[in-house]
Amino acid sequence: MGSSGVEAVDRKQKIRDRYKGVDASELEAIPAKAVEGFGESTSVRRVAAYVRVSTDNDEQTSSYELQKNYYTEYIKAQPGWEFVGIYDDEGISGTSLEHRKGMQQLIEDCKAEKIDLVLTKSIARFARNIVDCLSVIETLKNLDPPVGVKFEADNIYTLDSNGRMILTILASVAEEESHSKSIIMNWSIDRRFSRGLFLTPALLGYDQDEDGNLVVNESEAQTVRVIYYLYLNGFSYTEIAELLTEYGRKTKLGNTEWNPGTIVGVIANERHCGDVLARKTFTPNFLTHKSKINNNDRTQYRQRDHHEAIVSREVYNAANHLRDPATIQKKIGRCRF
Repeated sequence: MGSSGVEAVDRKQKIRDRYKGVDASELEAIPAKAVEGFGESTSVRRVAAYVRVSTDNDEQTSSYELQKNYYTEYIKAQPGWEFVGIYDDEGISGTSLEHRKGMQQLIEDCKAEKIDLVLTKSIARFARNIVDCLSVIETLKNLDPPVGVKFEADNIYTLDSNGRMILTILASVAEEESHSKSIIMNWSIDRRFSRGLFLTPALLGYDQDEDGNLVVNESEAQTVRVIYYLYLNGFSYTEIAELLTEYGRKTKLGNTEWNPGTIVGVIANERHCGDVLARKTFTPNFLTHKSKINNNDRTQYRQRDHHEAIVSREVYNAANHLRDPATIQKKIGRCRF
């Protein structure tokens, strides 16, 4: 054995000898501050609940109201608990925090030390995005004092030692479930479009009959024709909007205040010449829900003469030939017509 080998053996022996000679009889262990479990509390707890439903249909509205009533009564009935309030997001997807004002306010109030404990129905109600879910949990857990979240259906309390591991697994499942739903929904939409079954919401100039078909609303159709006529005769979007406002013409939503973006949307909408173009936008990321203009990124579907036209295809094409595509995309935004 060389000198380096002998030195290695000596080092290991010294380490072993060091552990053999330790006398721990005089060692005092100072325990860490205990974190209260869900059912343990020596002081009054300020408790809030978070409630969310993803759509605003009747069934979801019923669930939403039931959750709010349940948590209000449940929290008030617990000895040692002080009811802070219900934080809610109705008709909002759980895959992103961006538009969830209720969740954002809950986090701010926790940071302001107004809340000690948060109750919620399940991980899926709290967040379907695993990154957002764990981020919020960590934010609340790292506050001083920490704020715990109790997921009732999943029986998880985030301040428990094993809570994070279980939470990570279940949050992953919730996110994958949301992803699967997104895939199924997109498949279903594509199948509908490929068979000529289009989503045709009412727009200016049209109503829907009992079967969902577009039928001309003649009073509104006159406004549509005026818009195309004025635009083809050199009037700007702003000038057309001002004229329609001055004469009290109503938008599809019943307003008498017109803006340039609404005028752009009327001129740009191919449905006024009887055609339908489906899949103009798409959502590339199911977590963010941000739509993107479809520049041949996804298959589009066009059907000519789908319904009765208000203006001829020649008039429609002539008007749109005058428009600047960059200006259209900038102005049109998310206007409803």
